[in-house]
Amino acid sequence: MIRKGALNTVFQVLLAMLLLSACGDSVNHGGKTPYIGVGDEYLYKEDLEQAYMANHTQKDSAAFMQEYIEHWLEDALLYSRAKHNVSSSKEIARLIESYKKSLLLNIYQERLVDQQLDKEITAEEIASFYEANSAMFKMEEPMIKGLLLKVSKKAPKLDAVRRWCKSTEPAELEKLEKYTLTNAQLYEYFYDSWMPISALAAKIALSEEDLKQKVTKKDMIEFSDSASLYIMNISDYLPVGELKPLDLAESEIKELLVNSRKADFLQQVKKDIYNEAISGGKVKYFMNKPE
Repeated sequence: MIRKGALNTVFQVLLAMLLLSACGDSVNHGGKTPYIGVGDEYLYKEDLEQAYMANHTQKDSAAFMQEYIEHWLEDALLYSRAKHNVSSSKEIARLIESYKKSLLLNIYQERLVDQQLDKEITAEEIASFYEANSAMFKMEEPMIKGLLLKVSKKAPKLDAVRRWCKSTEPAELEKLEKYTLTNAQLYEYFYDSWMPISALAAKIALSEEDLKQKVTKKDMIEFSDSASLYIMNISDYLPVGELKPLDLAESEIKELLVNSRKADFLQQVKKDIYNEAISGGKVKYFMNKPE
């Protein structure tokens, strides 16, 4: 690690060198302003400012930038020394090409899996797997379906609002929807999708444990804080340990089925490509073809 005092000296020398050489700098910096240079490596003022805006958190700008520049210098100086001490450019090129090949293969294979194998998994297969392996699919955290409304304690028509929240009639829900446009501080409609209690607790003035105690029954509940009223209507509740419904387990089952077939699927893809290349005369043998 470069000491702070030494680092300041390094900064001063480097900045002085940059100022002296700025007029004769023939490097194309792409419109950016070089801040520090080591060999043919440059840290640009724009990149430094962007890094600060993205990562400064609680640090002041001077402290952050000095630490960032120190780390950049350490890496740049080590890279400069490595280039002088690792002279096998052919070996580096071979490694780069090998990595590029592996990367392309992985991306292409994952794309094939997403585009083809994923679509081959049918709803019937998912249901069959669910029935045969139901013990695998237990609730790990409570989930609910329902409706949540947060309004001011002084909001108008609260008695009507309570009635609308409790009803599942389309006409009543339409009245509630219109009401929320001008009066709701928070409105969540999730009768048609499961929501983890932890996610709901994060939106309201209750701890997760307190909310768990309130929603164990499929009913309407009401509570308040100093300024707001919360109205919830719970249509479904799933406690920890209960069997997940199929609609909750579906994506998990699909992933299990895809992974179980992935190796065979990719092996078949390779065979198909190989056979197509052989039959199409795309493979050239420069010696006798092996029997």
